[in-house]
Amino acid sequence: MNLSYGLGIDAGGTYTDAVILDFDSGKVIASCKASTTLPDPSEGIRDALAGIKSVLLSKVSMVSLATTFATNAIVENRGAAAGLILVGYDEFPPDIPRETRVLKIKGGHTVSGQEKNPLDQAAIAKDLGNFLTGIEAVAVTAFFSVRNPEHENRVANTIRHKYDMPVVRGHRLSMRLDAFKRATTAWWNARLIPLISVLIKATKGVLSEKGIDAPFMVVRGDGTLMSAQTALDRPVDTLLSGPAASILGARHLTGLQNALIVDMGGTTTDMAALSGGKVSIDPQGAHVGRWKTHVEAASVRTVGLGGDSVIAFNPDRSLTVGPKKVVPLCMGILQAPEILEMLKKIQASTPAVPCGRVNPCSFYFYNDSGDRPNQMHLTAGLNAGVVSECIRFTETNHWFTGSEVELHVDNGLVFHCALTPTDVRVAGGRFDLGHPEAARMGVEIFARHLGLNASEFSRRVEDEVSKKLCLEAVTLLARKNDQALGQLVDQWYEPQPSDPNPIGLDVRVSLRAPVIGAGAPAAECIPQTFKRLDTQCILPDAYAVSVAVGAVVGMVDRTMTAIIRKTDTGSFVLHSETGMGEYNTLHEALKAGQQKLEALARVIMGRDHVMEPVFDFSVTEKQARTAGGEEIYLETQLHLRATGRPNVGQ
Repeated sequence: MNLSYGLGIDAGGTYTDAVILDFDSGKVIASCKASTTLPDPSEGIRDALAGIKSVLLSKVSMVSLATTFATNAIVENRGAAAGLILVGYDEFPPDIPRETRVLKIKGGHTVSGQEKNPLDQAAIAKDLGNFLTGIEAVAVTAFFSVRNPEHENRVANTIRHKYDMPVVRGHRLSMRLDAFKRATTAWWNARLIPLISVLIKATKGVLSEKGIDAPFMVVRGDGTLMSAQTALDRPVDTLLSGPAASILGARHLTGLQNALIVDMGGTTTDMAALSGGKVSIDPQGAHVGRWKTHVEAASVRTVGLGGDSVIAFNPDRSLTVGPKKVVPLCMGILQAPEILEMLKKIQASTPAVPCGRVNPCSFYFYNDSGDRPNQMHLTAGLNAGVVSECIRFTETNHWFTGSEVELHVDNGLVFHCALTPTDVRVAGGRFDLGHPEAARMGVEIFARHLGLNASEFSRRVEDEVSKKLCLEAVTLLARKNDQALGQLVDQWYEPQPSDPNPIGLDVRVSLRAPVIGAGAPAAECIPQTFKRLDTQCILPDAYAVSVAVGAVVGMVDRTMTAIIRKTDTGSFVLHSETGMGEYNTLHEALKAGQQKLEALARVIMGRDHVMEPVFDFSVTEKQARTAGGEEIYLETQLHLRATGRPNVGQ
């Protein structure tokens, strides 16, 4: 058997891609793109693999999955019903929604690892059963568990032994201080477990159907790999998995070491800087939407703008694109043919539509592959199974609000279909997708409202997309200077009429490195967009599936940490993920710390299919200087980096 083929899968919010990569040559030898299917992603994965020859799939020796499922869930505030147990917390974490089910228990530790209060076993026995009823997962985080995880472990073990429920421990996700951020990270991890579990089980099922028995890896948010089993335990680590894989894919496909990578999908556009061939990691932890976490992830700017972003009107009738993702008209009509007649009816009454409040091309219909909700009032008074936002208003004088069905749309039970940039490109003959007539009618309806012809409207949409992308790129690259530069951006992007003063200002912004475009819509807008930054735009071979390529070229890379602190009595205490230990000398503590980290690393790397990891052990001593200039010992930090490739064919 050829043991040099890898299968990369990218499960995105809109499309699911699959590629076969020859590890020996580094070349993509097959690829296929299919629509993502929700709430069950199995069909989309199956369709993607169906486009690859069976003889190639039979030679696959490693599978790797990248996904935006976790990122999209956090952006859209979706997730399973999860509880949070706070041990020893005096205050409520400010980022946790107040409606979250929370149980506070006395206990916790101090910064030195000593008990702050004894663990309240009576409260656990009395309240735990009722608290866990009706939720799908639970997170446990104890105050200063990074210094001593004893209370956190005791509560988690009680749940594991008495209740059949996934339980997350905060110190296992991060050894950083900041109890509030650790609680948020643990809670989101619990919320994501059922979601990622569905995806991984669906992928495993399809792989089994295809007879693929190989190590199954998942891309973490920092671009490294973990086993599927690890991902089930730590789904929050898949935050920004897709963007991180896109960076690796772009680097692999182009060989460039420095570039701005712009990956445009159906739902979002992700931007990241490739510097010196490395993925830049956000030192503060992944920041997704309004959520701040301890998850190590690529420094990425995510924009709610993609090929399937909704086109709508603002209250002042100006045009807006995104951030909400919908089903394009050209595709929605294949599932709900009634939309075509509705579009004709709307087109005939175009001048009467109040576009500041109603989207004239917005439709809702059931997902026939899912279970229908028990109650849905959208179709009240209408015989059709499709609800038109515009027709509903004109016939009932009832203002339509998307919140009426937002939960059903988020759960995949109802589809929201509307005009998108994809439709604009289909209508103009640049994309061959779905039903072009529906796309053309949608463009015509919007163009009439703006007093434009179809070509002028299409240019207006592309200009709006380009402006958003370009300004987001400037903000990303400006970093700390973004506010100062932001005051000049409007003048730069849309300069005022020429100033007759011969010594007037001419504002220009240039990008020193090239732009690498990725994602299916990239060819249509990214080269045009980045002309503004006076730089080269590169679209490598397989740019449309670069995330799937990046998924399969990564490696396993973990860094484990421990801390040694000196006690008042002169002994040294080692704080690690496995607990506390006290030693007479710093040398003894260092030796024990290295042994503990290496033992932990071998377990973790073995779980991630790496049998012979390479270790790099380092020590950092932290000191402070008194007002009198005297050096004071604070702590010693131990770091063990373990790297390796999964054992293909294992």
